Amino acid sequence: MRRVYSLEFRPHLINSPDSGLADPLLAVSKLHNQIASWDTKFETGTKTALLQPFSPVVIASDENERIRVWNYEEATLLNSFDNHDYLDHKGVSKLCLVNELDENLLLVASNDGNIRIWKDYTAKGQQKLVTAFASIQGHRPGVRSVNAVVDWQQQSGCLFASGEISSIMAWDLDKEQLVSNIPLTTESSISSLAVSQVHGGQFAAGFVDGYVRLYDIRTPEKLVGSTRPHTQRVERVVGIGFLPGLEPAKIVSASQAGNIQFLDMRCAKGTYLTIDAHRGSLTALAVHRHAPLIASGSAKQLIKVFNLEGDQLGTIRYYPTFMAQKIGSVSCLTFHSYQVLLAAGAADACVSIYADEISPQR
Repeated sequence: MRRVYSLEFRPHLINSPDSGLADPLLAVSKLHNQIASWDTKFETGTKTALLQPFSPVVIASDENERIRVWNYEEATLLNSFDNHDYLDHKGVSKLCLVNELDENLLLVASNDGNIRIWKDYTAKGQQKLVTAFASIQGHRPGVRSVNAVVDWQQQSGCLFASGEISSIMAWDLDKEQLVSNIPLTTESSISSLAVSQVHGGQFAAGFVDGYVRLYDIRTPEKLVGSTRPHTQRVERVVGIGFLPGLEPAKIVSASQAGNIQFLDMRCAKGTYLTIDAHRGSLTALAVHRHAPLIASGSAKQLIKVFNLEGDQLGTIRYYPTFMAQKIGSVSCLTFHSYQVLLAAGAADACVSIYADEISPQR
């Protein structure tokens, strides 16, 4: 499979070469303005969502591994297809774009660790499978489901995968081969994984016991730092991401207990800021790639938006539909790569897209 060798397009570097943060115009946003709402008609609700960077297109999937592609400016369904034809559906754990700046491909990661990459997926009935492989080999004894967590890094050309296994597997998608198998130093499993979009080879992992670890496959020991910011009774890390900017060790991590921790992995203490966002019900976390924004979602139909100082900029509440149906918990959140747009998926199959109050209607 061919990968485009290009540096990530980072418009913020034009105006702010030192910090790596976006233009100040992107810095303040309440994201109150719902510009689109899409009933995906997924029977099991929306599991994952992804916004295309240069087209008004959102991609969503569900537990039955159905993929649907929607133009949110024209409110038009572009395509709908099954990730595979097998009866045993494991659900989709992650959607990623390969070759984001070129003719991009859609990477679909299933909960069992199987990876499928599609091209021409926005054209009705024209999608073609480029390649498929199992990113996870084996699992822990007594574990029924792998619960795969994966992420793709364009700079290094690596796909990182883990879950209910005792290692992290790094795959070179150019060569379609395993290049590194990093053993875990703990019995705890990885529940969340995120790659750096600035530093190739670097990624962070959140564990079910509340630990956060930073890795770099370019170093001999691979493990760069480790800290345990989540110490509540419900400790599972449900979301993790690198903060926008050029600093390699600043991470935000969210636990199921509802707290969001800002970490500097170079410091012994680790945590330098804590947000108590959702009490015992945090279900999703999104970190903007360039703008200083993070968003968290809860099982109580609530989304909160914060800046990097921990100030709450806004709250988005899901309201009952015109049929008076109660909308389910927030299942996924994702920011647009270069605009201040937030897509939110819910257990009721609805995908909503929010923009700043000054954004034009779509």
